[in-house]
Amino acid sequence: MNETSPAPTTMDSLPNELFIQIAAHLDIEPPSVAKFAHEPSADITCANETPLKCLSQVSWRWRKIVVPILFRYTRIPLDKNPQWVPIDARLLESMQGQLTKLSCHEVQIYGRMRSKMKSSSLFAFEEAFDDLLINLCRIEDGDEFLKSAPNILWFPHLPPTFADFVRFVRQYELKHHIRSIVVYAEKEYELRHISTADAHLARVVAELWDQIFFRLEPARLVVAAPPATLAGLLDVQMLSSDAWAFDMKIHYIELLQPEPFRLKHRDAFCRPWNAALIHRRPWVHLGYNEGSSISAYSTYEYHLKQSPKMLYLVLVRLAKEVADCCNIRSFSFTGVFPFATNVTTLIKALQRISTLRAVEFQLCSGPENDLLDDPKRMGRAQRDDLWLEWRGSYTAIASFLGTYDFEDGSKFVSADCDAPDITKEVEEYVEVLQKRGLGWRKTGDGSWVRDHSLDREVVPTMANTDVED
Repeated sequence: MNETSPAPTTMDSLPNELFIQIAAHLDIEPPSVAKFAHEPSADITCANETPLKCLSQVSWRWRKIVVPILFRYTRIPLDKNPQWVPIDARLLESMQGQLTKLSCHEVQIYGRMRSKMKSSSLFAFEEAFDDLLINLCRIEDGDEFLKSAPNILWFPHLPPTFADFVRFVRQYELKHHIRSIVVYAEKEYELRHISTADAHLARVVAELWDQIFFRLEPARLVVAAPPATLAGLLDVQMLSSDAWAFDMKIHYIELLQPEPFRLKHRDAFCRPWNAALIHRRPWVHLGYNEGSSISAYSTYEYHLKQSPKMLYLVLVRLAKEVADCCNIRSFSFTGVFPFATNVTTLIKALQRISTLRAVEFQLCSGPENDLLDDPKRMGRAQRDDLWLEWRGSYTAIASFLGTYDFEDGSKFVSADCDAPDITKEVEEYVEVLQKRGLGWRKTGDGSWVRDHSLDREVVPTMANTDVED
């Protein structure tokens, strides 16, 4: 009887369970998580290493295994191409000379605008006419005349490839595998000076979020965009005429849903489930990174400057419009030497949200850059001014920790504590609270937990009590 040798073991002979375990070891932290606390830039979704992508290209079997893991963290870039045209009397006159070449959509626009001009008592070429009756019209396929207009405007909108991505998600049944989405834009919204633009902006932004949330259900959503664009995407104002001084190219906002999702809240009256992103889901965490304020320190009377106020307005809306049952439980703020007045403003808004159980702050540059040693970035800014504002900010934070009614086990984290000198200063602010009888128990470098069992009543001594002579 002939003995037969056993078949050789190959990768293809391994079960899928082992393939999944191998892929899991290559599942590194996504850049949108690793870089969220770094100074904001357009490369928040760019990674130096992409092991899962490489593995997915080895074979069709590996691709089938890897795809559900690979697309857990997804990015959606907004289209850079302008799509809107301001229709005024001058453009209308040009359209009149090419009526036979216009698309059906363009002919409809021409007819509506001609009727509008006839009903106006203003002369069509007067400057006041443009302000009163300017119309913004979206370019559609086939609108060759409008595409050639000299002044085409940009509103935030999804790219044409989004439809292809949705089909891909449906084909591979990835909807429930996608846990995180980063929506990012590099283009600045510049139409705040046109009074008729607000309604169009609100409509296109609502449409954008409608499309995303109708087709996807992320537990985490990050929006990365220039301040003016982010304001539009959040349905708030900037409330600052000093944005030029801060030179903040990009802001980040991060929103997290609880898992499992609170589906019962979708039909409740605990918040206005309207077009605003902050009211699309019952978010439990809000993180924000506004980048560096250092360039503003080089300006005249820098302390009077106001950074963009989108975060403040979002917090105010949460305080006013959301019930405790589905309001945020945790909050994090990252900025590079923000002004103490701006941090104090944020603290005032946070005080009005009664559901916070964890707060985190990072107020100086992180270890990933040497910003303070870069003469070009520092300009005329003085280091003493930067640290003066930093200390003023921590004074406001310490006051918040001492007056807010934190539950037992609530957490405070200072992400600045990566150097001994800074750690010591932050600890001194918390020690002041402890001396006042508030139980904040240290759990690590830059980390404390509210412990009511450590609370004690402090009796004033004669040495620190004012007595009449």
